[in-house]
Amino acid sequence: MKAILSKLRPSKRLVVILAAAFAVSAASGGAAVYVGRDRLVARLSEPSASGLECTALRTLKLDHRGQRWIRMHVKTDSAAGPERVRTALRVVGALAKKEKADLYQVVVLDTAGPEERAAARGGAIGAEVLFAPGPQSVKGMDEPFRASYNDGTANPGGMFHGKLVSLGLDEVRAIMAKMDDHSPCIDPAAADAEGAEAPAVSEASEHPAKTAEAHGGH
Repeated sequence: MKAILSKLRPSKRLVVILAAAFAVSAASGGAAVYVGRDRLVARLSEPSASGLECTALRTLKLDHRGQRWIRMHVKTDSAAGPERVRTALRVVGALAKKEKADLYQVVVLDTAGPEERAAARGGAIGAEVLFAPGPQSVKGMDEPFRASYNDGTANPGGMFHGKLVSLGLDEVRAIMAKMDDHSPCIDPAAADAEGAEAPAVSEASEHPAKTAEAHGGH
């Protein structure tokens, strides 16, 4: 029996080799765990292809020379310009699926930005998208989409002072093709006005023509 056990007993050299192999394996496993965790953190920190969570501030439905125009102001937390414009594109897509109109406009404001409708212009705008399903029927719209964002960061008052960056139609289509989320903004007033439509605003109180023609009249 002792002879058999002595034959089965590994040599010192084999023990050293096995110990080294197990040490390398353990180190590799630990490294894999860390690499996996780092990749997960990096993936979670990447900007969403569909933009940001947003809150609807107001929706205006305008009658303009027999056309129906819908304008929506939404707010997001501080974010980079590309994320804001992706948000606007997602929301305009959700809005177009929900309601039929000749022109849709989504304006993204910072969460610290102005609340008043008249103040939602100029430096208050973090991103903006205009969408006309039939651009030939909307004056000032040569293409279905007009998308832009301010490349600056919002100051404590929610105002942007960067440069305006406009996206081409191919860029817009590429962004929308990558979206995996098509949800609208959170609407705090939806529960109170469920099923009720916002009243149409007459041309006497609004001038939507400037929206498509001058890109900035809000």
